This record gives sequence, C-alpha cells and structure tokens, in this order.
Amino acid sequence: MDSRTATFAKTRQRILDATIKLHARNGIFGTTWKDIATEADVAVGTVYKHFPTLDQLVPACGELLMERLRPPSPESVTEIIGGARDSEERLRRVANELFAFYHRGGRHLESDLRERELPAMREWEDYLRNMVAGFVREALVEDDPGDDAAQAISFLFDFPTFNAMRIRGMTMDLAAETATGMALCWLKERPAEHVLTNTIPEADKG
Repeated sequence: MDSRTATFAKTRQRILDATIKLHARNGIFGTTWKDIATEADVAVGTVYKHFPTLDQLVPACGELLMERLRPPSPESVTEIIGGARDSEERLRRVANELFAFYHRGGRHLESDLRERELPAMREWEDYLRNMVAGFVREALVEDDPGDDAAQAISFLFDFPTFNAMRIRGMTMDLAAETATGMALCWLKERPAEHVLTNTIPEADKG
C-alpha cells in the first residue's frame, strides 16, 4: 500500500470511527456532516468525498461496527446450542448468546422510527429478526411449535425486549432466564388455534 492509499484509508477510518461515536450519542439524523468532520478533525468536504450520502455512510459504519461487536451468525446456532437436548437449556443458551451480543452493542443497536426507514437499517433489522427466529426454531426443534409459534416466541429474544428488561434493572442472567421461562410457559399454556368463520353470533342475529 503506497503512502497516498494509506492516508486515504486512515482518513476513512477516522471518519467512520467519529460517525459511529456520534450516531450512538445523537442518532443518525441528529448527526451532521459538520459534526463528523469536527469529531474526525477533517474538513467537511473530506467527509463528503468519502461518503457523499447516508446510503453510503450508514452501511460502511454498520459493517465496521459488526466486525467489532461480533454478532452471532445463523451458521453458529449448532455450536451455540452444543449438546443440549432439553428445550429449556437449548433456549437458555440461545438467550445467553443473543443477550451477550445485545449487551456488547448497547446504544449502537438502538434506532428510532425515522432511522428504520433507511435501507441499510431495514436490511439489518430484517436480518436480525430472521436470525433470532431461526435460533428459536432450532432450540425448539424437538417441540416442533410451527413457524407461527416460533415467530411469536421470538420477540422475547429480540433486542427491544432485552433492552426493556435491562432498563428495569434485570441482570443479563435474569433476563435470559425470564425470556426462556416465558417462552416455555407460553408454549405449554397457549390456547388451541381457532378457525375464523363468518358465522354471526346468535346474540347479533335478528
């Protein structure tokens, strides 16, 4: 790598580091190119040269952030669950792995409604939801709850649920135990599915 290329790469890295820091503090739309330039100690034009739009800046930040946060991958679910055969232990291991990632991510994983309209954010949240649902399905493979039930249970292992429990003072271990217990309780007590019909209740006839 020649000196010019190395300088370009270092400047880009400084911009990304500054942006990640500011996005965690102020949000994506609360951060301006001027803010980034000041934090990175570069000219505003330099920021625009590297990242002309949010559609280029946000994915680059996300890629770097995920390298640092090390999210679990869908392919790692077998290793995460290991030799656990009991559904409770399998779910607990999934919860521990996901919640450890959420803890590492902290405010970097938070987003507001406006930010979720960005293509990169929609793609990331879709990926995360699908990954969580896949982990839950694999943990409950012996119970075979079906896709709808697995999706319903998965919300207990999503970042917003974890975040809410942490805000209320739960430790990570307690949050994992709570999510696991609630999932198993729901599976055990869920009502039988009813087929919706167009039948008019007797009280409404006439």
